[in-house]
Amino acid sequence: MIRRSISIALGSALIGIGSLAQAADYEVTVTNLTAGVHFTPLIVSVHTPEASMFNTGAQASTEMQAIAEGGDVSSMAALLESIDASVATGMGLIAPGGSETFAVSDSDSNTVLSLTGMLLPTNDGFVGLNSVALPTSKGQTVHFSARGYDAGTEANDEIIGSGAPGEAGFPAPPPLVATGLLGANGTGVNVEAEGFVTVHRGVLGDLDPEGGFSDINAAIHRWANPVAGVMVTRISGDDDDDDDDDTNGPSAVSELTGTVYSKTALEIFWEPAVSEDATVVNYEVKRNGELVETRDGRSFYENELEPDTEYTYDVRAIDSNGNAGEYQSVVLKTNS
Repeated sequence: MIRRSISIALGSALIGIGSLAQAADYEVTVTNLTAGVHFTPLIVSVHTPEASMFNTGAQASTEMQAIAEGGDVSSMAALLESIDASVATGMGLIAPGGSETFAVSDSDSNTVLSLTGMLLPTNDGFVGLNSVALPTSKGQTVHFSARGYDAGTEANDEIIGSGAPGEAGFPAPPPLVATGLLGANGTGVNVEAEGFVTVHRGVLGDLDPEGGFSDINAAIHRWANPVAGVMVTRISGDDDDDDDDDTNGPSAVSELTGTVYSKTALEIFWEPAVSEDATVVNYEVKRNGELVETRDGRSFYENELEPDTEYTYDVRAIDSNGNAGEYQSVVLKTNS
């Protein structure tokens, strides 16, 4: 069954309609960090924490499939607007190194930010940021790194096609064709669709412009995560707290995910927390309830684990005032 987290939140989200007395406005600037990949027009939204455009490890919704395979954000925008989310959509393709700025607002119920857009050329790859915390003070700016994800709805054959959901092949709009860098007549990569959203492994490509197995240019279009930089600035609205005491701790980390590399090695990743009164300086990492690391980065790698064993990792932020955020958890199992 296709998971549609946004629709699940419809009932609770509608309760907050019209509750905009404490609304604040934000500017969201997205920069394409790749050297040869275009973003289709993006969709940026501030919505309830219960809603989500996508979830790793779960089937992509039909709305997410339309974005990931053809760059069509209209159905996702309609769904988000139906739950009173604040939605902004892009004006056109974002070229490598290019940026676009969006305007969105929060409310009592819409308190987290997400964005998506297709990665070209890929079959069903998309740039994504999932339910990250907003800055809490007027004039405050926070930065995020957005990864590339695979919707898992289409086999990554790396062949030019229609781009329509359910049809093989990726779209090749005129700006992409105009680069002269796409190949043609590829035989296709023999793979199957994953069936669920994953962190994208990147494309293969080849160096044969008139054949080979791929229509993607390996010298130009290959990429590694992260694929986008996101800058969020609160430009209006009263601060959440009128005094200068340091009782407000940082928010919880977001997008806590992990990758298992082998029988003994894995790595977890997260997006940064936000602190209203101070600067987030460290992240505490627990394994099975025991503190194993305090670090200032956004990932944690561990080796020498037991094969075929399940591990629970908890991560929380610590700010410069010594306040701690709530733990977020992810469960991973090493290979057997």
